[in-house]
Amino acid sequence: MKLFNRIALVLTLLLLSLPAGSLAFGQSLTLGDCIALTLKENRTIKNAYLDRVVQKYDLRMAEETFTPTLKATPSITSSGGNGSTATTTMLGTTLTSSQNLPTGGSINLSANQSSTSTKNASPVNSYGWNINLTQPLLKGGGLDVGLEPLRLARINEQKNILNLKSTLMSTLTTVISAYRNYVKAIKSLEISKQSLKRSKDLIETNREMIAAGRMAAVELVQSEADLARQEFDLLSAENSLDKVRLELTKAIDIDKNSKILPQPETNIPPVPYTLEQAKQLAFDNRPEYLTALLSYENEKRALILAKNRTLWNLNLTGGYSETYTRGYGNSFNSGWNTGLALTIPLDDLYLLSSDRKAYLAEEITMKKMENDLARQREDIEIAVQDAMRNAEMSHRQIKLATLSRTLSEKKVEIETEKLKAGRSTNFQLVSFQNDLKNAQDAELSSITDYLNALTNLDNTLGITLDTLKVSLVERN
Repeated sequence: MKLFNRIALVLTLLLLSLPAGSLAFGQSLTLGDCIALTLKENRTIKNAYLDRVVQKYDLRMAEETFTPTLKATPSITSSGGNGSTATTTMLGTTLTSSQNLPTGGSINLSANQSSTSTKNASPVNSYGWNINLTQPLLKGGGLDVGLEPLRLARINEQKNILNLKSTLMSTLTTVISAYRNYVKAIKSLEISKQSLKRSKDLIETNREMIAAGRMAAVELVQSEADLARQEFDLLSAENSLDKVRLELTKAIDIDKNSKILPQPETNIPPVPYTLEQAKQLAFDNRPEYLTALLSYENEKRALILAKNRTLWNLNLTGGYSETYTRGYGNSFNSGWNTGLALTIPLDDLYLLSSDRKAYLAEEITMKKMENDLARQREDIEIAVQDAMRNAEMSHRQIKLATLSRTLSEKKVEIETEKLKAGRSTNFQLVSFQNDLKNAQDAELSSITDYLNALTNLDNTLGITLDTLKVSLVERN
């Protein structure tokens, strides 16, 4: 038990000494584990969620557009003059409330109370309130104008969510590719070790045959040269392994000294979509395309607003007020008012105003956006077609690469037996062994390329998060 406690203490101290975000002792991580770790540790994703704090606050402020505001203004003043020793003091409070209307108008309500006191005089108290309405009937009026700030804020919120989705997709796609490259590098290192072992076994076979007088000593040079090359390739594979490990830790955004034991993917599914299905998925899910559609909707409303600004100003105004005074004598006053105010811009009679120019510019902008959307749809169709073709081609290459590797293994096995029987040469066997290594590398590359092609297809279609079952959960 004492030994066990000491070991536990040492392990605890080692864990405490590790930097934040590091993995110790070669922790085994599946691709799903790496994705979860990325969502937790990656600073690009953290920053994207931090941006959401301000973005959601902007939406909240816009949602309060039609919530009445209330403001209180207390005051105190003292005055005197004309040689009088009496000082007049006035205490007052004003309450003001404003309400924006969805029609573009506004209602303002105010109430005030004041108390004026002077030495040797009765205090005078005043109370009053008034309400005023302003409603544009032409320029600046209507639901399209009044509701536009709220509509724009909601559209921007949708854009912000799409930007977050795009950030998650690109980051996770990079991590997935780095993870598979790491798996590939580990397997490639194992292939190099196997090839090195075959070279060493061949040298042992050569030496036995030379000792038995069945092979000339000069034949050993071929095997030794191949052994040196295999050792060189092994060093290169080890260097590549550490390089892709660092790339993976950088993509996940964890400590560079973390030791990860990846788990190879055993499932190699077929391409899951037809070309037409893939195109529809892309149009329904690609963040940049959906963002462009939202921008187009904004532009259509901007055109409506620009046209509204070319109208004349015609404002309806109205109000009512009451005032009470108590002091030297009580009094009560009330009154109401209503009216229409029309402003005619005489310099606009020849269509030369800046508002009309802005309206023309909005028309041109909308037509350009329509052209851009049409071109974007064509670009998406081309990108989807390329991604589908690449995935389908890579899937077919796996079968061919597997067949090539199987046949190469048989070639090496047969040629090894022929060499032992004295019916082949070192040159031939070394050549076949190199063919086997190349075939193993080709099969490994074809599997990795196909899985990455599927991931790239998902990214092209904008469904990476759906495939990975990652939801856009807001963070506090």
